Amino acid sequence: MKAAAPTLLQQARFALGELGIRPHKRLGQHFLIDADVIQRMVTAAAIRPEDNVLEIGPGLGALSEILVKEAGRLILVEMDALLAERLAARLARDRHVQMIAADFLRLELKDTFQERSLKVVASLPYNAATPILFRLLDHRTQFPQATVMLQREVAERITASPGTKAYGVLSVLIQLYATTETVCSVGPRSFFPAPQVHSQVIKLIFYKEPRVEVADESLFRQIVKAAFNQRRKTLRNALRGVGGADLEAVGQRADIDLQRRGETLSLEAFARLTNNWRG
Repeated sequence: MKAAAPTLLQQARFALGELGIRPHKRLGQHFLIDADVIQRMVTAAAIRPEDNVLEIGPGLGALSEILVKEAGRLILVEMDALLAERLAARLARDRHVQMIAADFLRLELKDTFQERSLKVVASLPYNAATPILFRLLDHRTQFPQATVMLQREVAERITASPGTKAYGVLSVLIQLYATTETVCSVGPRSFFPAPQVHSQVIKLIFYKEPRVEVADESLFRQIVKAAFNQRRKTLRNALRGVGGADLEAVGQRADIDLQRRGETLSLEAFARLTNNWRG
């Protein structure tokens, strides 16, 4: 009788034991060991044979082993040098794979990636997920699509509606440039070691231009960040620091009551504030 293939959990335990290491809490390492979740991520990403794919934080490579079969070119960015070296050795025969041992947040993206378009498929480290999302947002022409695993709290912030506790800067800025699809929910047992939080897989489709008309995108960001800087402040008080406008006149032109709080404003309302800021 043929022996059963080792599970992803068994493979993870063996790999860490072979390397003589433990998962780093500082790096937010929780390795994905659920084959069904991995397949759902890959299916949602809709990878074509000609696609260039980027995986951020591949870790032990459970997702990478599937992506390598689907992508025309696969680039892996792993900041843990030991794990990067191990994964590079495992995939050395696959000439369409590039391993980069670095922190994605510190890379000069245009210099590092020659590809004009890369699909991102990744289980993002919990401690760096939000800054990674903002970086993908800032470089959305190069990364037009991202299928990512996130802490459920972060995923809920991205999709949150005005007036809810989760609604904030991340919600507004992502929603300005992207549509979001929830792929699946993921429990702690899908990782090793199991985190104390639940996760979600979401798919983001980024657009070069904002989804609502915004006259000044830099000013839009300033206004949004100021509105949420101290959530309990009214817009009249929160936006004083932005400067360059008569707030009362802005409120009248935009038809927005400045006694409201930022968390009550829709994407379209923030756009009206921006577009009426300078008259």
